[in-house]
Amino acid sequence: MTMSDRKNNPSHSEIVKNTLSHTNTKKQTIYITELDDEFVTIDYSCDRKDPKIVPLNTFSCQPVTDLALQEPSPKLLQTSPEAKPQSTRKILIAGMGLGLLMAVGVNYVFSSLVNKEPVVAYSENVTLPKATPRTVTVAEVASNPIERTLEASGTVSAYELIPVMTPATGLQVKRILVDEGDFVTKDQVLAELNNSTLQAELIQAQATVSQAEARLAELKAGSRSEEVARAQERVRSAEAAISQAESDLDLVQKRVKRNQTLETEGAISRDRLDEILNQERVSRANLEQAKARLQEAKQELAQLQAGVRPEVISQAEAEVIQAKGRLQYIQAQLKDTIVTAPANGIVAERNAQLGELTSPSETLFSIIEKGRLELRLKVPETLIGEIRPQQKVRILADNLNVPSITGIVREIDPIVDGDSRQATVKVDLPSNLDLKPGMFLRAAIATSQTQGETVLTKALLPQPDGTALAFVVQPDNTVKAKSVEIGEILPNEQVEVLRGLNSGDRIVLKGAAYLKDGDLVTYTEPN
Repeated sequence: MTMSDRKNNPSHSEIVKNTLSHTNTKKQTIYITELDDEFVTIDYSCDRKDPKIVPLNTFSCQPVTDLALQEPSPKLLQTSPEAKPQSTRKILIAGMGLGLLMAVGVNYVFSSLVNKEPVVAYSENVTLPKATPRTVTVAEVASNPIERTLEASGTVSAYELIPVMTPATGLQVKRILVDEGDFVTKDQVLAELNNSTLQAELIQAQATVSQAEARLAELKAGSRSEEVARAQERVRSAEAAISQAESDLDLVQKRVKRNQTLETEGAISRDRLDEILNQERVSRANLEQAKARLQEAKQELAQLQAGVRPEVISQAEAEVIQAKGRLQYIQAQLKDTIVTAPANGIVAERNAQLGELTSPSETLFSIIEKGRLELRLKVPETLIGEIRPQQKVRILADNLNVPSITGIVREIDPIVDGDSRQATVKVDLPSNLDLKPGMFLRAAIATSQTQGETVLTKALLPQPDGTALAFVVQPDNTVKAKSVEIGEILPNEQVEVLRGLNSGDRIVLKGAAYLKDGDLVTYTEPN
């Protein structure tokens, strides 16, 4: 039986599956009928002029969007009186085809109900209305300079972390005047230690210095006139004593001579002569003593008249220096009991506790000099060659209410870690942000600048495979979906396009989520 015979013969059974009227789906009419003793499907598509005939035994079910199955017309299900009985095989195949189409149709009916879209039936002879163009906003793909960046991460650290300690040992912390986060100036008092014992030692040292200085001043001033006069008087007295001793000795010597004569003559005894001789020896000794006293008096007078010897003055000066050194040592210990800031900065750590005893090895405070911070980035050794000092660094701080921070590369550590094979890049950070040492930050270092195509980020629809989808407006005002490979994420909500778009292409900016390939659009330029 031919195709024309089938159309003119209403006795053959037909199953009609109509389509939905939907601007985003294709419209399709499918028949199952017998042709030349074989069951076939006849596909009338809206965009196909000639129907496609496919044998039923080769028919495969493919998804057709937004189809709805209508009840078969009783008229179409009637058979012609002249129709011959069909074989069991043909009936079975027809039943299978009918069940298949009913299942597909029911599925699309429920799909249409869930989507709350109206189901409208069309026959193969109905002319479907054209889709209404969607109004969208478009933007052009532009060619702009693009900075190539190297992504890295690191930790915020102090540019210069100054430890504050005290050399005082065993002194108790009496007062703490600052806390962590406080900004301090140079020589500002941070804490005070108990110094009562040192205060007593200071008084003693000051008294020792005064005593030594007074003695030295006395020696340098020399003898007073009264002392010289007294020394001269002692000299004169000693001279008079010598004269008296010499006179007494002369008298005794004469007596000795006379008594020796008398003893020879037997006029006196030997004992009497011995007494006279003894008196001579005593007078001679007295004379020697008088001479010695005279010499001593003369020396004392000469010393008073000449002044103190240089050696004595030098010794007194040394005693003064020693006393002053002891005083300075006590004063230094007292100064150490007042803990001050060595430079301007921010108190990063406060380890001092009230009542604890100090130790020279203990850090009481840590100060960030001038509050300067740096970001220490870890960069693989293979990428170090792309970084130079003074390069700009865009830093992302997720824990701050700022989109990004701009830093400057200050230096690259010359030593590469042997275990991780990474080098440390030090980046200067702004001082007006609430950053803390130990924070983790991500950064992008600008390594070079090239020319490339850029688009607004919101014009691209992300895809599961990492690419993006963009709808490009064609000359006939239809849209074509293109897969786009993106590169650098740029400021001002821009993104680099590596592949898929060309400079000057008009892409849909607003409304892309509601389009499909081939849709007709009208567009406006963004303000």
